Amino acid sequence: MLDLIAKRRISPRKLPTAALLLIASVAFAGPCGSFRDARERSRVDFAPLDGFVDVCSRDFQLCVKLTQGYPPSVKTIGYFVPTEEWRRYQKGDKSGFSRYLIGQRATTMSDSEFEGFKQYIHSQQGSMPDHTKAPATLELEERVPLGIVHETADSISFGAVTRFQSTGSGVLSPLWLGSINIALQLKGETLCLYAFDTLKTPADTDGLKSLAGRWLGCIRARNP
Repeated sequence: MLDLIAKRRISPRKLPTAALLLIASVAFAGPCGSFRDARERSRVDFAPLDGFVDVCSRDFQLCVKLTQGYPPSVKTIGYFVPTEEWRRYQKGDKSGFSRYLIGQRATTMSDSEFEGFKQYIHSQQGSMPDHTKAPATLELEERVPLGIVHETADSISFGAVTRFQSTGSGVLSPLWLGSINIALQLKGETLCLYAFDTLKTPADTDGLKSLAGRWLGCIRARNP
């Protein structure tokens, strides 16, 4: 899908002030792990943050379930969740993961196509449709774009906050889930990186932006 969008001819817009919010966290990546695809679908080290483990190499069926809804044009390389939450899941706690990172390889774009894609994101003010299926126990109620939160010559990051409501019995508070999508050109590949974090309120996005920024910093550090 990204390669089709990139070919559209759309004039760029001025980068919003929000693009500066991730610069500090990108500069300080923090402890970084290392993860390379055993199936050699990518040459990139996806460098999950220290304290995260990959689900897909440990439970293939769960990986398929978690990544359903993404287009066939992208290949999921890693789905990283906090180590402690993964241990709880293995012990039978199926309540889900509070934050996670998804690394995918998309159809490769040329530099000019990627620039066109960034122009398209600007024209949409950082808002992109999300076709990922929500869990059966949750109902989508609202989606609020965060706009473009960071941009460099070879990357662009944009996000949204989504409100879900449980479809089960009982009165439960709505769930706010924040996400930032990073499109990145690296080692001749086009990557789609997603950072997700559970929020207390729709404005509580600092932790999410830090999570995405630190991960991008780790990937750059591991792939000089």
